[in-house]
Amino acid sequence: MSADTETEKRICDVLRLKGKSTALIIAKEIGLDKRIVNKHLYILQKSNQVFKTDEQPPVWDLLEKKKEIKHTLKPEQKPQTTRDTSEEEKHVEDLLRSGGLKAHQIATDLGQSRQTTNKQLYSMMEKGRVQKCSISNMWSLNEEWSEGSFSQERLFEMITELGDGGYGCVYKVKHKIDGKIYALKKVILTRKADSEVKALAQLEHPNIVRYITSWHGPNIWTSNQQRNQVSNSRTYLFIQMEFCEGGTLTDWIQARNHMEKQRTTAEIHKIFSEIITGVEFIHANNLIHRDLKPDNILFGADGKVKIGDFGLVAAQTDQNGDPIERSKRKGTPPYMSPEQENKKNYDEKTDIFPLGLIWFEMLWKISTGMERVKLWSDLRNQRFPEGFSDKYSAESTFIMKMLSYSPEDRPHAKDIKGDLQTFFSLEHDVLSQRTI
Repeated sequence: MSADTETEKRICDVLRLKGKSTALIIAKEIGLDKRIVNKHLYILQKSNQVFKTDEQPPVWDLLEKKKEIKHTLKPEQKPQTTRDTSEEEKHVEDLLRSGGLKAHQIATDLGQSRQTTNKQLYSMMEKGRVQKCSISNMWSLNEEWSEGSFSQERLFEMITELGDGGYGCVYKVKHKIDGKIYALKKVILTRKADSEVKALAQLEHPNIVRYITSWHGPNIWTSNQQRNQVSNSRTYLFIQMEFCEGGTLTDWIQARNHMEKQRTTAEIHKIFSEIITGVEFIHANNLIHRDLKPDNILFGADGKVKIGDFGLVAAQTDQNGDPIERSKRKGTPPYMSPEQENKKNYDEKTDIFPLGLIWFEMLWKISTGMERVKLWSDLRNQRFPEGFSDKYSAESTFIMKMLSYSPEDRPHAKDIKGDLQTFFSLEHDVLSQRTI
């Protein structure tokens, strides 16, 4: 018995035992993806083994049961039919209720030609029932057409908008069922949009923002930046993550700059050690963050560091272990490494440069924006302000290496972590005075 035949037999067994069921219920019963179950249900329907109702979502049952019911109906009890849409278009709608799909995926799932599917999709688009994303070529149901369908993002109540930029938006939300607070990121669905999800899904670590789940869907919230734009015609990628209620490292630095009593070096080194630990884990998973900066370093409720925003994450090498050609100037200019600005090939050492800037920023009080502008260019060229090297002699030596123009001269994250443990006391409010 082939795998497909076995799957269809299992679907029929579920319908025989449980009676009328949705594709989602059947999928849970046999432990398969809902899309796979939908595909086989339509195959079974074509072979006259199952049928579905006009309910939304469709309810499926064995055709043999329908025949039994038909014989028991009185002449006036004729089943109701709906002629608003063709049966074929209903199949397409059923598939799109679980999220955006490309035409070839719909054609495969329905077991029909790409030409037939495209004809159906464009006919449905003329009627306003579906829409196509011009960037990703993904088809999805129009929001007004999918009001009755399950929409994952409708499970959340928006509390406030946390961030808004060209990448999309991040919201603070409350889950309507479990009552917990989460961060929900919304980005336009493109070919590369899922790289952040894939990175977060594999990076389970105490110092990295925890990934919960993700899905495709229409826009139900409009950000400040999008209010004057037509954005509802696109399909979005939603990423649900833990909410870091301790704020960002930017908040921590700004608060420190306004405190009369400065933070202790032990506290600073402890935080920086957690940042390095998170970056070491990212690099160990063959990834580069490419946008490390205080805004993207957060604190959990317990005060632990959480590295976030993996929107620019990239693999270190290709499948053959060879260097990958990069896009220039991807990142935040003040924190970009020199090679990130002007070279097409670079590796994980590009993340070390902004870490040197961040460590300096945590140690040295910068009172005004004008002061920052004056010293930042010097700092990027390994020139420290007067008094820094005297006050932080050990740190300045390490930061100098991290800010090397050539990536080859910068240490690896794991080496920096080892140096922190060797040369600095992270347990007491005392800086170890060992010679470097």
